[in-house]
Amino acid sequence: MTVASPGEFLYRDKKLGDTQAITIATAPDVFSPTSTTVLLLRAARRSLVPPPRSVLDLGCGSGIVALVLARHVPPGTVICASDLSEAAVRLTRDNARRHGIAIDCRCGSLFEPWNGERFDLIMDDVAGVAEPLDRISGWYPAAVPSGCGPDGTRWILQVLDQAADHLTPDGQLLFPGGTLAREGEVLERARSRFATVVQLEEQRYPLSEELLAHSALLDELQQAGRIQLEQRGSRLCWSARIYLAKQPR
Repeated sequence: MTVASPGEFLYRDKKLGDTQAITIATAPDVFSPTSTTVLLLRAARRSLVPPPRSVLDLGCGSGIVALVLARHVPPGTVICASDLSEAAVRLTRDNARRHGIAIDCRCGSLFEPWNGERFDLIMDDVAGVAEPLDRISGWYPAAVPSGCGPDGTRWILQVLDQAADHLTPDGQLLFPGGTLAREGEVLERARSRFATVVQLEEQRYPLSEELLAHSALLDELQQAGRIQLEQRGSRLCWSARIYLAKQPR
């Protein structure tokens, strides 16, 4: 993950052998891709066998997930994306036009824009960080929708509850987890809704200076079980994970 220049984001995953990068436009009122987005894309690109015929990028932000996946699926694959933010939908459409990629991008909360439609692969990248860490971290500036609740699980639990109605019989859901939210509750819900839930990717990160500046709050959240941090040498760290769910119960 590399920022190309102000107002742009450059994506290239050397672990997957990328030699060329994809550059997209970003905007201050739209969620910018993070290391978790890159981890989600890595998992998605490793989950394209058999190739999906339809893909949904849920919580698309700038559209990077849909745009990258469009380059790794067969021609004719239906690429869809949606976001609660109208600004995000406009930006995704602009980035798609810039790259000559056809994307059906709609505005709405979670699955609301996709009533009655089903997909072979759904990639969930909606907000999932305990409040108020979402704002303190800088990942969600004031103009970017978040509202994921005091333990960060509000939206992902709804996605897990609704996803079965939007997956084809052999469809798969990819979703992020992490220790800056109550991950145990997310996994419990996922396993109650799907027969198969497996971890595909994991990455540990040191806490940013923005978060470390709120040590008392971090201690409070950890003691309440809303987040889980790990001391690694002199660094306090959190972990991001990507899970695959299939076979709805």
